[in-house]
Amino acid sequence: MWDGTLKQAKHRRVLEETAALWSADPESMQLVSASHHNLLYQMKCNGKLCYLRITHPLIKSREELAASIHYQRYLFETDAPVCAPLPSTRGQDVEEINFLGEFFLAYVNAAVTGDPIHFGYSDKTIYETWGKSLAHLHRAAKNYSGEKHQFLHSHDMWEEIGRLMAEEDKIVRQEYAAVDEWLAGLSKNTHDFGLIHGDHRAQKVFYDGSRVSFLDSSEPMYHWFWADVVRPFLDLNKNSFQQWKVKLRWFLDGYETILPFAPEWVDCFPWFVRMQNLEKYAWMRGAPGTGGFMNARLSALMEDIQCPLKRWEF
Repeated sequence: MWDGTLKQAKHRRVLEETAALWSADPESMQLVSASHHNLLYQMKCNGKLCYLRITHPLIKSREELAASIHYQRYLFETDAPVCAPLPSTRGQDVEEINFLGEFFLAYVNAAVTGDPIHFGYSDKTIYETWGKSLAHLHRAAKNYSGEKHQFLHSHDMWEEIGRLMAEEDKIVRQEYAAVDEWLAGLSKNTHDFGLIHGDHRAQKVFYDGSRVSFLDSSEPMYHWFWADVVRPFLDLNKNSFQQWKVKLRWFLDGYETILPFAPEWVDCFPWFVRMQNLEKYAWMRGAPGTGGFMNARLSALMEDIQCPLKRWEF
């Protein structure tokens, strides 16, 4: 459904109207990615590179976007390593675009320097810098007052996943029950729990040779900070843990220089991976579109759910 609706937002009239709201050159606009929930464009605003996202209010409401951008601006203004949100020429963080009776929401972020980070690096300092940057973001988050805005809470999300899992295979239901039992005994305090980035993937992390920055923070939620810590490693092959565990250790070493944590939390990290595997599974099962690629991803994810990596031993 949303794939077809969002295709309308690619119409030249929509793009030209949106570009004008940010003093951008419409000829500079290039589609970077398209998913069922948003379109991402690269463009030049007053000669500087920036990124435009277009979504639909039934996918994400204006209020949700405004809350995310308010949080992101707070992070940027407190020198956390995240890109700056750019208001339109009318001073709006989110603009509404009307095309043939369909409304779309648009918002823009400044670009960050560097290129998307990856796990091909063998330099220890890169992973330490990455860990430090995430810790800086989490430290800033602890002082954020979000009383005027509502954000998703991990408890609500987990309950929704539970309702979806009730219709799945026995293996999936058993894994959900195991993680749910573990979560019930997990401690929660301001040092370990707060407003996280929420979409901390390598594709959203940029490295310029000395600094690591985050492209945006459009999916913040109240969660354990460790869910952010383990998220990039979720995409690595668990069967190759012995090859990439040293990079994880470097990353954690960097994080700990800013925000030390109790050693026993490391034992919990695989549980957060298992939790997020179920989140991904629920999302993919509900996402529009089928076919060989999606089925292959679901098959690989099912294998991780059936045989999870239960310990991270360094």
